[in-house]
Amino acid sequence: MKSLPQFVRRAPFVFYAIAVIVGIWRFYNDYATATASMLYAEDGGPFIMLARSTALYWGVVEAAYLLGSGVMIHVLIAIYDKIGSKAE
Repeated sequence: MKSLPQFVRRAPFVFYAIAVIVGIWRFYNDYATATASMLYAEDGGPFIMLARSTALYWGVVEAAYLLGSGVMIHVLIAIYDKIGSKAE
């Protein structure tokens, strides 16, 4: 079996880094939007708290999805390495 290219072996770590960046960005962006909308709302008490918790939720969801993709690639590379060593 051929060995995997180096960029494929680095792919999980790229996904891990992107997960952190996108998770933080998504949370900050939604949180800032909710805070800015509070300026236009007369009484945004419960709505603002809901919008802020929704910002946290979507930040975690985005990061978890990308993190899971990186883990899946990591596992598939490990399986490929196991199968590759037995085939040769």
